[in-house]
Amino acid sequence: MNPQELTQSPDFTLVHRIIPAIVAVIIVVAVVELIRRRKLREEYAMLWLLASAVLLIFAVYPKLLWLLQKWLGVFYLTIMVLGSFFFLLLLTLRLGISISRLTDDSRQIAQRLSLLERKIEKFTGSQTDDSNDKDEPSPHSA
Repeated sequence: MNPQELTQSPDFTLVHRIIPAIVAVIIVVAVVELIRRRKLREEYAMLWLLASAVLLIFAVYPKLLWLLQKWLGVFYLTIMVLGSFFFLLLLTLRLGISISRLTDDSRQIAQRLSLLERKIEKFTGSQTDDSNDKDEPSPHSA
């Protein structure tokens, strides 16, 4: 790639700037509303907010996307597909980490519950044995 190619960037129309900016703003508003309604936790929202920030940066500075396209030597559509794939990969990784953590937590809770049930059975079993002993006369009393 020669320097002359870098200076010959295509003209970006207003549509190339407005549509991604509108989509980024819609994502931010939707994420904030989901957080406010407690439908989405903040830890999961960060990835969506990061994606909308990147989209907004490319909307404000569309030549950055063009430079990335030239630097990688691929077409515009390929950049969009790669970006979407990378985002989905990060989202899947983040959700996989969360699922693993929740699985471990569930296993620990189930083990603790089992131990507590065993203690309760042992405690209630010893009380019923004591109450049965009180109803029957002891062999030492006479």
